[in-house]
Amino acid sequence: MPRSKTLLPALLMVALLTVGFTSASLIAKEPPAKKTVRVLTIGNSFAGNACKYLKQIAEAEGSTELRIGTANLGGCTLERHWSLADASASDPTVQPYGYGDKKLSLQEYLEVEPWDYVTVQQMSALSFKPESYHPYIERLAETIKKHAPQAKILVHQTWAYRQDAPLLKQWGITQQEMYKQLVGAYDAIAESLQARQMPVGDAFQIARNTPGREVLVYDPDYNYDAPQPPQLPKQTNSLVAGQYWSSKSGKPMLALDFKHGNNKGCLLAGLVWYEVLTGNDARESTYVPSGLQEEDVVYLREAAHAAVSGKPAK
Repeated sequence: MPRSKTLLPALLMVALLTVGFTSASLIAKEPPAKKTVRVLTIGNSFAGNACKYLKQIAEAEGSTELRIGTANLGGCTLERHWSLADASASDPTVQPYGYGDKKLSLQEYLEVEPWDYVTVQQMSALSFKPESYHPYIERLAETIKKHAPQAKILVHQTWAYRQDAPLLKQWGITQQEMYKQLVGAYDAIAESLQARQMPVGDAFQIARNTPGREVLVYDPDYNYDAPQPPQLPKQTNSLVAGQYWSSKSGKPMLALDFKHGNNKGCLLAGLVWYEVLTGNDARESTYVPSGLQEEDVVYLREAAHAAVSGKPAK
């Protein structure tokens, strides 16, 4: 028998095996399908702070695409969100929330996409007052279940004000007391709704109480009596905007924002949300916002994970 005829079956077998191995290799190298998580926030600027870096955090990790809807209004309380929803039920022209170039009612927003999660929160100045949540949180929960029955409710635990906030002095409480009281209020709401928390307030307090990471609110080298713009006092480790120059009065004035997150605070809040929404460990995040140092981001990741670990899914 000619040698070419004996080689043909062997060569054919090699070719088939090569194709098989190549196909298997291509299949093995295909990246896993990216999952999509849809979340709608019912809140205010604090929810906006939490979402500032949220998409970027998820994009850097790569396994999850986040779609975020924002039924947020500045300074909005649970009572106001409910009042607007109640008005929309009888008057369809009441559409206070933006969705692209459209205006929507809360009911419409809940139905516009198949949301996986809907977040709720109280306005920060009322967050530590349990009586301020009722009956509005229950009515909003009923509205969510009616118009987005597939969605899970998440309770966004907001954070306490910086310790030099004038409102704390006015209320006669410390930052730690505000924190403890808001934790109690949010815990009760989460229990009554059987909902998981997004413990941003816990994360802020963990970060603030980390040895060597205490927040500097008074700079002994700064001339507070005669401040000169654009110079600002040192505010080392602050998680909120803090002192800034305002020109609202027509001339530069040193002002204080003791509540809204700065870049560090927004990243910390976003890391908490990221871990809750995706199940991915915040400590393994690789995203570093422009202007932040890697060592600062590492400790924020640790604080976020510690907070989420302390309030696991039920």
